Amino acid sequence: MSQFKPGFRISLLDIAVLTVAAILAYVISSRSMILMTIVLFVVGHFFLFCNVIRISRISELIWAGVFVSMSTITEIAGIVSWYTTIGISLFVTFVLVILELRKESYHGVLWQEVNPNLPVWYEKNMAGSESVS
Repeated sequence: MSQFKPGFRISLLDIAVLTVAAILAYVISSRSMILMTIVLFVVGHFFLFCNVIRISRISELIWAGVFVSMSTITEIAGIVSWYTTIGISLFVTFVLVILELRKESYHGVLWQEVNPNLPVWYEKNMAGSESVS
């Protein structure tokens, strides 16, 4: 049986990634504030999605697709500004988080308040399979 471990999580690898990202952002901040912002924005979303809210893989891929598409439009085509790209990405983040919080399988931070029936769902759907990520 897989382990039931909902809620916030953090590992040494997570701390290492956050530390490297912070150092990288600091180093590149003298050359490009927008590049520093992008590094912190992407790594911050990675942490939010994987460790705090723990959204589904498809939602992560949707967000990444929107962000990469908007970044390409911004940087290569120059059609929209970085403010627009970040704004649209934040809107998508908001929508995806709200959708995740409404799922029967929600297992991120504050799951006890948001989804008190998670243990029942878990036993019915996940017992005996791989652990919930």
